Amino acid sequence: MQLKKNILTIILTFSILAILIIISSYYYISNKQHELLNSIYKSTHQNIVKTTQNLIKDKLNTTLTISLALAKSYDLQNIMKNKSYDQIDYQNITKEINKYSKYKNVWIQIVDKNGKSVYRSWTKLKGDNLLFRKDLKKSLMDKDVSSSISVALFNLTLKARTPIFDKENNFLGALEIITHFNSIAKDLKENNINSLVIADKKYKNTLKYPHTNIFIDDYYIANINADENLINYVTENKIEKYVNIKEYIIENNYLISNYTLNTANGEKLAYIINFLDLKNIDLNSVKSFKIKIIMSSIIALIFIFFSFLIYIYSSYLNKIKAQEMKKQSILDSQLSIIVITNGDTLIDANKKLIEFFKDVTTLDEFKEKYRCICKTFIDLDNDLYIVDKDYEGKNWAEHILINSEKHFRVAMKNSKNEIRHFSVKASTNPSESYIIATFSDITQDIKEIEKDKEKDRLLFQQSKIAAIADILKNIAHQWRQPLSVISTIASGMKIQKELNLLSNKDFEKSCDDIISNTQKLSHTIENFTNFFNKENNINNFSLVEALKEATDFFESIFEKNNIKCSFIYESDTILKCNKNDFSQAILNILDNSIYALTHNKNEDERVILIEFKNNILQITDSGNGIDEKIISKILEPYFTTKHQAFGVGLGLYIVNELFVKNLGYSIDIKNIAFEYENKKYFGASFMINFN
Repeated sequence: MQLKKNILTIILTFSILAILIIISSYYYISNKQHELLNSIYKSTHQNIVKTTQNLIKDKLNTTLTISLALAKSYDLQNIMKNKSYDQIDYQNITKEINKYSKYKNVWIQIVDKNGKSVYRSWTKLKGDNLLFRKDLKKSLMDKDVSSSISVALFNLTLKARTPIFDKENNFLGALEIITHFNSIAKDLKENNINSLVIADKKYKNTLKYPHTNIFIDDYYIANINADENLINYVTENKIEKYVNIKEYIIENNYLISNYTLNTANGEKLAYIINFLDLKNIDLNSVKSFKIKIIMSSIIALIFIFFSFLIYIYSSYLNKIKAQEMKKQSILDSQLSIIVITNGDTLIDANKKLIEFFKDVTTLDEFKEKYRCICKTFIDLDNDLYIVDKDYEGKNWAEHILINSEKHFRVAMKNSKNEIRHFSVKASTNPSESYIIATFSDITQDIKEIEKDKEKDRLLFQQSKIAAIADILKNIAHQWRQPLSVISTIASGMKIQKELNLLSNKDFEKSCDDIISNTQKLSHTIENFTNFFNKENNINNFSLVEALKEATDFFESIFEKNNIKCSFIYESDTILKCNKNDFSQAILNILDNSIYALTHNKNEDERVILIEFKNNILQITDSGNGIDEKIISKILEPYFTTKHQAFGVGLGLYIVNELFVKNLGYSIDIKNIAFEYENKKYFGASFMINFN
């Protein structure tokens, strides 16, 4: 029974593999055939381009040869010197060229030194100035032999010019031989290539007397022997498509190749669109390749079939053992502790488990002693830490599995009785009933986090102590005046009493003044107490009330330094954080503003504007702003520049830590111009976005 099952499995597997090989071979042949065709088409295109280039080069050379030969005529030199242009006649020469060469339409033109056409062999039109032609103009200026391809009044042609000099070497003009693309198109036709020679549409207005008079959407067909069917085909399919072909395209059983002619300046002059019937391209190599691949595929199938049989037979014997070894090897190669469990008992684990629990040496010993790894979990009274208990009907492993988005941890003691912390993840295979739990040691990471927290706490305390010290200095200064008043009144009362000059009225007035100044001292202490004596925990509080407490606390300092402080708000919002930390952060911001104003501004120009609207708190001072070179660094720890508006450094780092890192809000600091009580100011603006 098992043998029949294995045979069926082999047959089925081989059938699937054979189908895959056939399909793969088909797609490979298709892709490779496509690549070969593209290679052949590209090679054919390159040959067409090369042939076209050679034909053009040969014809330019021939045209130049004729020009050089005719320009040496002494009769022509005398005619040009005497300006007896009516005596020029090249009709017989052009007829002989037409009769004894493949060039059937050679034109001869004589141009005087001023660029005026004095003779044309193909028309009676003469006397017009041709200096609009850049190639001719350059040739007349250089007085040298030249050749070019250009569009003129009659056609897109190949031209060769030879200067005419008299015996005294005086420049008289130039002889120009003009040939056409008809013979080139004919030569290409002999190679089974049909061509359309097309002048660019920008030359339509230049062609005042078009030789062929064939235009397609302003593009001029220059070869008179152009195939009419191709002209109609290009017209129907829009000529722009073909003149913009980068190399070639395959269309309607034609390889259509484009060869672009450019001017000396790189501008597009004309296009030679060559049509080659695909029947005329040798594709035997493609057919040979296809047969070769098919035969190779058949041989490969036979080889794979027998190899497959041998492989199945040999692997079947060791399959179970190999799977077990592989699974254990994978588990043991992991750096984390990996256990396979159902949540109640341990099924399997990697060697990291035994390395951690050194009181056992084998997995069986561990199972006998602990039964489940969960028995070693330590309860740290933290919801993130998993313990061995019932989680709403689920055991610990199932609880982790169904809450995979949470970052659970466990704590276990090692052989040294040290508590180690692990992040734990669970996964399962839908076809299996067990759960795979992975324990990654994060003890060192937790220690580093605790170090960072302690460092931040110390930084905060340093900042707070420094700020309180500054405030106490200001409070001490504010106490001097009322204490001095009280001392003066008491001394005066004593002297008046000794001299029997102290009346009841004076006594009552002096007592009232003492009480008034005592209340000032009490008010200062009350502000200080209200500002700093808060619960050191997270609670909900009004932002507006907290800001009012801050401005009340600074009231005496504002008064002492002649600072105008305005608090404007449109609405209120409730914050949830440590109110003491929030007050400390606001204190740091205001303290920096006070520092900037007292160091940079006259007393009548000191303004602090506090605005809260659209859930954005903006604290702006008129302290001339912050140097743009350092504005991006002022929130860094220990950055300080006492001559700038925000110069305390550590305090502003604590501000950034509270609002950005701990609460997730954003802070923006920039220099702005603002107006207060119809007067313009400039300074730094500290914005906290609570959205």
